Amino acid sequence: MKLADVLAYSFMNLRHRKLRSALTILGIVIGICAVVSLVTFGKGFQEEVNKQLGALGGRTIFVSPVASVGTASAFRAGAAPSSGKLYQKDYERLKKIAEIEEIARLLMGRTSLKFKDKEISGMVFGIEPGVFEKTTAIEIETGRFLLPSDRKVAVIGNTISESAFGQNNKVGLNSYIEISGQKFRVIGIMKKSGNAFSGGRVDSAIYIPFEDARQLFRSTFKEGEIGAMAVLIREGADAEEVSEKMRAELDASRKVKPDERDYSVVNPKTIQDAINQVLGLVTLFVGTIAGISLVVGGLAIASSMFTAVVERTKEIGILKSIGATQEDIMRIFIFEAGILGGIGGLIGVLVAFGIVYLANSFGVPSQIDLFVGLFGVSFAFLVGVLAGLVPARNAAKLSPVEALRYD
Repeated sequence: MKLADVLAYSFMNLRHRKLRSALTILGIVIGICAVVSLVTFGKGFQEEVNKQLGALGGRTIFVSPVASVGTASAFRAGAAPSSGKLYQKDYERLKKIAEIEEIARLLMGRTSLKFKDKEISGMVFGIEPGVFEKTTAIEIETGRFLLPSDRKVAVIGNTISESAFGQNNKVGLNSYIEISGQKFRVIGIMKKSGNAFSGGRVDSAIYIPFEDARQLFRSTFKEGEIGAMAVLIREGADAEEVSEKMRAELDASRKVKPDERDYSVVNPKTIQDAINQVLGLVTLFVGTIAGISLVVGGLAIASSMFTAVVERTKEIGILKSIGATQEDIMRIFIFEAGILGGIGGLIGVLVAFGIVYLANSFGVPSQIDLFVGLFGVSFAFLVGVLAGLVPARNAAKLSPVEALRYD
């Protein structure tokens, strides 16, 4: 039999078993949909992380008063990561490191924000003007950023300006907002970040001068205490080596051992490693579920083909009696199994792409990749072929005489 005849015959048989075929491919659809969605979202998240890290230029290191995930103290006795405090003395120790170009001190806290008659809760950052913007990728849409001489002024995120106080209550330049009961004049509005990682935080943030924040949060932070630090290292310096020097200085300043650290030093590589670790765990978990679905789908195809061999025993005998060879019979059943897998893979890919499209509309970083879709359909076809091998072999070995006698 010609290949075209085998394909046409296989499609005809599948059309005669529409309901069974639909139920058979369901497991393949679920498995391929999960695999394609996972790969697409994972790739989108990684690209977004690389984009954000690229915006920092690989020269920014952050210091926060929370133990890093990798330290022993972070998970001692199953507890949450330990939290300490940063002080001016820590800042002074880090300033002595030759590879550091700039250090920006930060104070931050959630407090009440009032504009006209609307009051909400928001995140306020006290930063050092002239230093902080060098360590962070900030873009101003209208107005300007803070200057060292500024007092009682604020730069606000796009969400704070456009919708935080209501659609008809927008905060514009030179408007006054009350932060913890104190009036601040808006001198700048930042561009909408538009990314899924820091976008929500940046767009909903308010930046004020460091000294104003010191007064604003005097009941939260002790004298000389710092909320966090953003460090810019010199061009050509190795971020990992500088991070190690910073940890050594902070350990000496705070008199702690490496496994007792109540702070973290995070550089772009650390962020990348953490993201990759999380994505790796998610990939493993979802991949396992998807793999189980594909195995179930493959078993369903195998079961369907075994049943088909029994039901079509006399048909196989007729085909052999008119000249069909064992290879022809095998190809018929293998193609039927492969077509079931391929159709399931195609539907799964289309469903996955639909999910990705919807996710994109909600700002989730993802991108439809036709190569991934092609791989999904091809892989599903291969699963079907492998599932149909044994039933096809059994069908091909049937004796024509015994098959014609089968009732």
